[in-house]
Amino acid sequence: MRKLMVVGAVLMLAGCGSAVEESAKAVLLHLDNPKTARFTNVRTTDKGDVCGQVRQKDASGKFEGYRNYAAIKTEDGFKAVIDEDGNNAKVREVCGEGQEVSAEDAAPAAAATAAHGWEVQIVDGANMGALSDMTSRLIENGFVASVAQRDGKQLVYLGPFQSKEEAEQKRAQLLASQGIKSVVVEHQAN
Repeated sequence: MRKLMVVGAVLMLAGCGSAVEESAKAVLLHLDNPKTARFTNVRTTDKGDVCGQVRQKDASGKFEGYRNYAAIKTEDGFKAVIDEDGNNAKVREVCGEGQEVSAEDAAPAAAATAAHGWEVQIVDGANMGALSDMTSRLIENGFVASVAQRDGKQLVYLGPFQSKEEAEQKRAQLLASQGIKSVVVEHQAN
């Protein structure tokens, strides 16, 4: 019964009908505690796959961090892949995470600013919402956010960080606590 309530809540929030419901069922099968599942940033791709983040309560009753997932449409329904460490290539391929910052955009900056460290850029799109809402959300939750105008676009980022490892840790913390998609790139001085 509780699984149905969770799926019903997903449907009300996402408004995408049976594809979201079926994909949620596939994701729930991969969770240790599906009764406590919470979904966020659920969206359907052009190919009919469903992407989003999910979290659940651990054995002690505390919520774990959000994890990205991809529910890949098959002839028999959906096959779910959960990104356990934030680096699953299949989830990135299906959901397009990180593709908003293309290699061509990052390459000139990387060559010119390698000495400036690393930053965690918030992925643009449905993940972002209004710029003021995103920056407020980040600051309210203890993340020091900056906004920069680059190549005619406003970007929200955290950092700079001295090492890529430090930036990756902050990216993982951001996803786990807030379900916000981001990518690590070399920092560009403003």
